[in-house]
Amino acid sequence: MPLTEFAPLEMARADAARLAPLVGQGDREQGAKREVPAGDEDEEQFLPVRTLRGQYIDYLTTKVDEIEEQKEARRYYHGAHYTADQLRILRGRHQPPMTWNRISRKLNSIVGLLERMRSDAKAVARSPKSEQGAEIATQSIRYVLEANEWKSVDWWCLLQCGIDGVAGVQKVLRQGDKGDPDLKIDWVIGDEYFYSGTSYRLDFTDNQFEGIAKWVTLDTAIELFPDKEELLRGAFEGDSDLTTNADREIKWLMTATKRLRLVEHWYKHKGKWCWAFYVSTILLDEGVSPFFDERGKSESSFHMFAAAVDHDGDRYGFVRGLKGPQDALNMGKSKTLHLANTKLIKASKNAVDDVETARREVTRPDGYVEVNPGGAFEILDTKQDLAAFTGFTEDAKAELDGFANSNIAAMTGVGGVGTLSGRAIELLRQPGMAELGLFVLARRGWKLRLYRSIWNTVQRYWTAERWIRIANNDTLGQFIQLNGLGLDAQGRPAIINALGALDVDIVLEEGPDIATMMQETADQLKGYPPGTFSPQLIVEMSLLPRSEKDKLLKMMAPKPPPPDPMAEAAKRFTVEGLAGKNAKTAAETAKLHAGVEETLAKAEKARAGVGTEAARAGHLASAAHIGAAEFARDTLREAHDIHQQANQPAPQGTPAP
Repeated sequence: MPLTEFAPLEMARADAARLAPLVGQGDREQGAKREVPAGDEDEEQFLPVRTLRGQYIDYLTTKVDEIEEQKEARRYYHGAHYTADQLRILRGRHQPPMTWNRISRKLNSIVGLLERMRSDAKAVARSPKSEQGAEIATQSIRYVLEANEWKSVDWWCLLQCGIDGVAGVQKVLRQGDKGDPDLKIDWVIGDEYFYSGTSYRLDFTDNQFEGIAKWVTLDTAIELFPDKEELLRGAFEGDSDLTTNADREIKWLMTATKRLRLVEHWYKHKGKWCWAFYVSTILLDEGVSPFFDERGKSESSFHMFAAAVDHDGDRYGFVRGLKGPQDALNMGKSKTLHLANTKLIKASKNAVDDVETARREVTRPDGYVEVNPGGAFEILDTKQDLAAFTGFTEDAKAELDGFANSNIAAMTGVGGVGTLSGRAIELLRQPGMAELGLFVLARRGWKLRLYRSIWNTVQRYWTAERWIRIANNDTLGQFIQLNGLGLDAQGRPAIINALGALDVDIVLEEGPDIATMMQETADQLKGYPPGTFSPQLIVEMSLLPRSEKDKLLKMMAPKPPPPDPMAEAAKRFTVEGLAGKNAKTAAETAKLHAGVEETLAKAEKARAGVGTEAARAGHLASAAHIGAAEFARDTLREAHDIHQQANQPAPQGTPAP
C-alpha cells in the first residue's frame, strides 16, 4: 500500500500510540476523533471494546500456569528460592536456609556466550541489479539499530527469554526531525505482555491478538488521551480484580493512588491488524496498524519469540530445567551445614537433668555434659549421612554446571587454555552450544524477521532527504544520501536513492560483527610465539580507535638513518658544477639571440630603403615623361637587386658591416 493512503493528520492521530511510548509525552491532537478512511463504508472495521476485554480475560484464565511459572522463574533468577512455608519449616528445625544461586550465573553465562557470537544485519542481493538496493538496505537497517542502541535491547531480550521464556520488541513510529517519522524499537517487559492463548509457534506468527498492559497514573492517562478526561476520572467509581502479575497488580484501578491499568491491544480483524487503547470497558482510542510486510499485508507492531513451548502451549525458559538441581543444591548445602553443626544423641530417660542444656553443650567444642548415675548417653556418628548429602550436593552442582557448559577454563583446568589451539577450543565449546541449538535458531529467526520489518517500514515512511553513515571505514566518515535531489545521467533533476523506488529483491542475513571478528583475531594472534607477527599487524587488529592506531603506527615506523657528510659534500659539488654549466649555456644562448635580433633589424632597414628608392625613381620617370612600361620594368628590376643584396648572408667569422 502506498504511503499516500495515509494523510499526515490521519497518521498522526491513528498512530498516536506509535508516536509516543505508552507512558510518556504524547503529541496528540486535542479532541481528535476516529475517522473512517475514505472509501471504507464498513462500520464494523474495529472490534468493540467488550470483545477485546474478553480476549484479555481469556489470556488471564488460560495462561495461569504460565504466568505463575514466569513469576517463580524471576524469583529464582534473583535468588529468592524459598517459599514462606519452607522458611518456616527450616526455622523450626534450626536449619540455616542456604542459597547457592547457580541459575543466575548460568543464565548470565549463556547470554555472554551468545553475545560473543553477535552478528550484524546484512542484506544480500538476489540479482545483479539489486546490488545497490541491498547495500542501501543494509546501511538503513544498521542505522535504525544503532539509533535505538540495539546491542543493549538485544541483551535484555536474550536474558528475559532465558528467564520468562518470552521476549521481544515493539516498533514505534515517532515524529522525526526530517519531516517524516522515525522508527523506535522498545523492549517489551515480560510481565506486561499478553497474547492469544491458541498460539503454539515459537515466533508467535499464529497470534490473533497481543498487547501490553501496565499501570499508569491518572494524570499520565489524561495527558495521553485528553479528550477522555471525563471518562477516566469517572472510572474510579468502579473496580476490578483482573491481573497478569499478582505481585505488582491487583485491580484495574487503584483508587488510593489514582492509578489505572492501561491496555494497548493489537488484534487481527478482517485481514488487518488493528489497535485499541482501553481501561476496563472504556475505549480511549483505536486505529489500523501502519506497519506492513514486504507483500503489503498488515502486521502487528510486536515482534516476539519464545525459548520453548510445552505440550500445553505454555512458553517457558531455562529455569524450568534448572529449578530441580538448584533446589537439590540449596537443600543439600543446608542439610550438610546443619549436620556438621549438630550432634545426634542417644540417651536413656532421665540421663541428664536438662535436655536442652545437654544439646547446647554437645555442640560446643569445649562442652560439658553431666550424666546421671545409671543413665545411658551416647553421641551417634553422622558421618555417613554427611557424606551422602555431600554427594547429592555435588551431583546437583555438576548438573547445573554441565548444562550448556562453555567454560573452557573449568574443563581444562588451570593453565590448560593456553596450550589449546583455536580449533581445539571450538571443539570443546560445541557440545555446550548444541544444547542451545533450538534457542539460537529461534532467536536468529526473530532477528531476521525484525530486520525485514525495519526495512519495510523505512522504505515506506522515509520520504524526506537524510544522510546515513557507513560504519565500515575507519579513517574517513562516508555517508549515503537517501531521497536526495540530484541529476540523472541526462542531466535532468532526479531523486537520489529513493527508498520507495529501490529494487528490494534481497535476502536479509546476519553478517559477522566487525568488532567481534577483530577481537577474536587479536586473541588468536596472541597465542603464537613472540615475533611471529609484526607489532604493526597486532596494532592493526586491535580494537583501538583509528586515530590511536595511526599514532602508534607512526611511532613504530622505522626512522631514516642520519646523512653521510662525505656523500652530502659530493652531492653539493655535483649540484654546483651543474649550476655553473647551466649558467654558461644560458650566456651563449643569450648572445646567439642578440645576433639574430641584429640581423633582423638590418633586413628591416634594407626593406625601408627599397621603398624610398622606388618612390624617387617614380618621380624622375614622371618628370622625364618615360613610358609606363619602361618605368615599371626598371623599377622592379632595381628593387629586386637591392632585396637580394640585403638578404645575402655574411660569411662566418666576418663581422657585420
